[in-house]
Amino acid sequence: MIYTCTTNPSLDYYITLPCVERGKVNRSDMEMYDAGGKGVNVSIVLNNFRIPSVALGFLGGFTKDFYLSFVANYPNVQPLFTTIADNTRINIKIMDNDFETSINAKGPHISDAEFNRFKARLNSVYTDDIFVLSGNIEEEIKDRMVDLVRELCEEGVKVFLDSDREFIEHCLDFGLFGLKLNDHNTNRDIRETAEEYLKKGVKNILYSAPHKPSYVFTKTESLECDNLQDSLVNATGSADSMVAGYLYGVIRGASTEESFKYANAASLATSMSNDLGSKEKIEELFGTIAVSEIR
Repeated sequence: MIYTCTTNPSLDYYITLPCVERGKVNRSDMEMYDAGGKGVNVSIVLNNFRIPSVALGFLGGFTKDFYLSFVANYPNVQPLFTTIADNTRINIKIMDNDFETSINAKGPHISDAEFNRFKARLNSVYTDDIFVLSGNIEEEIKDRMVDLVRELCEEGVKVFLDSDREFIEHCLDFGLFGLKLNDHNTNRDIRETAEEYLKKGVKNILYSAPHKPSYVFTKTESLECDNLQDSLVNATGSADSMVAGYLYGVIRGASTEESFKYANAASLATSMSNDLGSKEKIEELFGTIAVSEIR
C-alpha cells in the first residue's frame, strides 16, 4: 500500500481579477475553492492511475468538512486524517493576469496528544509499504517527524521525502527509498548533491525545477529528460505529479527509465491542464518523453 502524508494541508481560495490596485476595493472575476496539499496531490494522481492510497495528515475546524468532501471525489484515495482542535489553514491565491500571488497561512498548532493519535494510525504500515511525506514540516513537530521517519525506515517501510532541505538532511542516514529535490531544497549542483546522498543510502533521487531538465539518480543509473513545456497552463502540482508518476512505475516493476518517463509524463500532463494530470493524458504524453543518460 502507498501512504501519503501532508502535515499542514490547506483550503486554497483562488481569486481571479484583471489587476490588483493597492488601497482600493478590488472585485474578482472568479472565485474557487480547492483542497491543497502536496501529499494529497500525489494521492490524487495515483487515483487517476487507478492506484489506491491512504492520505494521512492533520485536519480540523470548519475547513475540515470541505476538505474531506473534496477528497471523497476520488474513490481510490482513502482519507485517514487525524482530527485536531485548530482550524486547517486557508491560503489565498490571487491570480492577476499572468501572475499568481500567494498568501499562505502559518497553519494550526498540533498538540502532543494529536500527534500521538496520528502516529498510532501508522500501525497499519508494514514492511515494503511506501510512505510519501510531502511538504515543509512545521517546527513544532519537526523533531518528532524525524524520529518517525527513522522508525519507519528501520521497520523496512520505503520512505519517500519531498520536503525542506533541513528536514531532508536530518533523515539522510536512515536508508531512504527516495527523495524529490528542487532548487529550494538543494543549494548545490544537483549531480554533486545526488552523489553525496546516494553514498548515504538514498535509493532514488528525482530532481525538477521550472525551465530546467529533470533528472533521476540511482546507484547504477543517472538519467536526464529535457522536455519543453510549450503549453504551460498550470504549474501547481506538477512536482507532486512527478512523484506519483515515478511511484506508479516502481510499483508496476518498471525499469528506472520507464518509471522516469512516467514521472515526466505525469508532470507534463498536469502542467498542460487546469487540474492534476489524467491517466489518459499521461499515457498520451508517455510516448513523447525522451530520456538519455547523463554524460
